[in-house]
Amino acid sequence: MSDSHHSNDWYRISSARPRLRRDVRVVRNIYLGQPWYVLSDPTGTKVHRLTPAAQEVAGRLDGTRTIQAIWEDLQTRLAEDAPTQDEIVRLLSQLHQSDLLDNADTPMLDDLLERRDKDRAQKWKKLLLNPLSITLPLIDPDRFLIGLVRLLGGLPRALWWLLAAAIIATALAFLPLHWAALTARGLEGFLDLENLGLIALIYPLVKALHEIGHGVAVRSRGGEVHEMGLMFIAFYPIPYVEASASLAFPSKWDRAAVAAAGVVVELVIAACAFFLWIGAEPGVVRAVLFNTMIISGLSTLAVNGNPLLKFDGYHVLCDLIEIPNLAKRGNDWWGEMVRVHILGTGERARTRMQINGWERTWFALYPPAAFAYRLMISVSIALFVAGSYRLVGVLLAIWSITLMLAWPILKTAQKGLTDPRIQRVGQRAVLGAALTALGLGALVFAAPLPHYAVVQGVVWLPEEAILRAPQTARIVSLHAAHGATLAAGAPIVSFAAPDLEAEARIRAARLQKAQAQYAAARAEGRANVIQARSRVEEAAAARDDANARLAELEVTAALPGRLNLPAATGLEGRILARGAVIGQILPQNDPVIRVAMPQALAALMQRELRGIELRLADAPDRVMPAEVRRVVPAGDDILPSPVLALDGGGPFATVPGQDGSLRSATRLFQFDLGLPAGTRPAYGMRAYVRLNFTAKPLAVRVARAVRALFLRSFDV
Repeated sequence: MSDSHHSNDWYRISSARPRLRRDVRVVRNIYLGQPWYVLSDPTGTKVHRLTPAAQEVAGRLDGTRTIQAIWEDLQTRLAEDAPTQDEIVRLLSQLHQSDLLDNADTPMLDDLLERRDKDRAQKWKKLLLNPLSITLPLIDPDRFLIGLVRLLGGLPRALWWLLAAAIIATALAFLPLHWAALTARGLEGFLDLENLGLIALIYPLVKALHEIGHGVAVRSRGGEVHEMGLMFIAFYPIPYVEASASLAFPSKWDRAAVAAAGVVVELVIAACAFFLWIGAEPGVVRAVLFNTMIISGLSTLAVNGNPLLKFDGYHVLCDLIEIPNLAKRGNDWWGEMVRVHILGTGERARTRMQINGWERTWFALYPPAAFAYRLMISVSIALFVAGSYRLVGVLLAIWSITLMLAWPILKTAQKGLTDPRIQRVGQRAVLGAALTALGLGALVFAAPLPHYAVVQGVVWLPEEAILRAPQTARIVSLHAAHGATLAAGAPIVSFAAPDLEAEARIRAARLQKAQAQYAAARAEGRANVIQARSRVEEAAAARDDANARLAELEVTAALPGRLNLPAATGLEGRILARGAVIGQILPQNDPVIRVAMPQALAALMQRELRGIELRLADAPDRVMPAEVRRVVPAGDDILPSPVLALDGGGPFATVPGQDGSLRSATRLFQFDLGLPAGTRPAYGMRAYVRLNFTAKPLAVRVARAVRALFLRSFDV
């Protein structure tokens, strides 16, 4: 028998005769066709889930047989599938911590208490690594939940779920209509001190309803909930209920429903707050509703309801795919692959539960995805906080990187150095680790990877080439036909605006009157000469403004080109609103592609551009070469065309400018591309531009992206 079967602490508990508490309930659940066993006390607050191998041990804890006898019996019956001594020690410790053993045997109890005391001595360490580790039980909510379940029992459970789904779906249907108003301010000011006061009031109430949702889901399915209190996240108190009784439910849908109940409650709260927010006037009430939407909606979907974090969404996923302890088992699977295939130990850990292809797929995909999401959400929160409190944001970023990167690396290294299986292969493990590290280092730091960016542009027509109605007026005559070639300054359209003409005459008469009053005041030597002269100046400015607008009624060509009047027939006599498009002057020179891209790519393009590929929207399968004709010297927020706005299918969020034009919400870098000779696409057509840059290692590109992110976040 291998040494891995033995434990150095075995002598301390081998003669113990522990037994399960008489009131422990054992429930058998099926996951992917394999049995798991749930042990719980009568209240359901102390619950432990066991594999079949662990249950072989737990089922023999009757107080009459020693641990040594139980282990020898299992060795005879199960042979190589029998649990090791270390596994038995860990199981007994877990059962004791879950209060599922009678504390009748002193030798074993001493060992278990010693383990428990070590855990208590490290409580501050646990707080730093996992702020959810501190809980403060306060009340037994079972009677309250029983009454609430009876009150809600007037409607079937399925109808409550359908009602919640209908409320959430209705809110999602109305959300696009109010999206612009919701995002106009964004999260600016969310962390201001006065807003933090609102959050401090709203958050516990929302979370209390969340936890009551869990409790109702458990109680309505026959489970008991005897513990409700506060857990502390970074010393901030948050309500919780002990809903572990749901682990014993035989139906995976019931278990998933309990885990999902809190998230659904919060989404319903967010939907109701959204409906009230629509009709609320600006003020405190509207601010409270907006904060409630952020807390119950955005934060719930990003954190509590996301299965990549070990909160409610994770437990829903585990139950639905029938893979208990997905995160831990996935991490163990990855550790096993590294140990066997990289470190070369040559043997896999014995498993008494066969892993099928479904589980193997989840084990391979979930841990990397969860790690990446945890890192992303931690850094995002740190950068968001840094926008209001720079020092706090920096500390959060350092803390996140330490916990997500440095600490796991140190733990893995420590585990590898103490694993006897790795120690046995000695230099082979060191060589495998070194070669793997060198390979990863070469891939990350040395191997040049293709680097490109795809941006959008538009077949650009200068603003002065677009013919617009200068005022709300009526077209009285066309001086040029559609398709005519015009010189700069050639007349095109004449408008008539009787109201403007009358206003110009009135302003001219007011000027004459003001001039007469000024002349009389000067002749008589009155004291109000200065006021009279001021009135003359104001009247003259008003008259000049009216005359200037009258002059605009004659639309001329601002540049030479071909006249394009798509609706030339029937234009005469029509009344057009100010700014309405009449047509265009198509320039005589070859068209260009005006490209807009984020300012962050500007420096990269100027230094490392190696080639450009162009595709037009009317022929996306045709790749054309292009060359830079002109570069706008500085970044700006002017959008070349509405085609590039989000509403037009482009990549840029926009805000209305003071002059009514569309402005990008971020600064843009713009340049013009020349097309191959003979290519004359329609003006306003979208173009897709691929910018090929110098190949760079992954580490360089990540470092640049992180640097740009921090510079942008800290306004450097």
